[in-house]
Amino acid sequence: MTKLQARFWVDHKGSPVRIKLNKGQSLGHSYGGATDEGYSRTSEEYSFDGRTVVCQWHTDGRDCDGRMIRSGEMLCRVDQLRENLFDGYRYPRWYHREARQRDFSAEAMNY
Repeated sequence: MTKLQARFWVDHKGSPVRIKLNKGQSLGHSYGGATDEGYSRTSEEYSFDGRTVVCQWHTDGRDCDGRMIRSGEMLCRVDQLRENLFDGYRYPRWYHREARQRDFSAEAMNY
């Protein structure tokens, strides 16, 4: 099923935010900053091809255990954008396609 628009809710820093993407459109955002033990930064980019919404995500942070980077990609078919009911909002049913992680402290200890 091909659609011209995708409308869906995401959790942004603990609050629901509605995103609307036209076919062929992408939307990205990032947030973060200093924390009590270091820093944290998160970025997400959503794209829509008419059938599937793809979210590419990336987190980078440092705390008392050292620096850690995580990233990955998840997707949701347009007919599953309202599958998960939570606090009165219907969120997408995301399928995780891939994920990566880099733990700089573990690398320094040859793990």
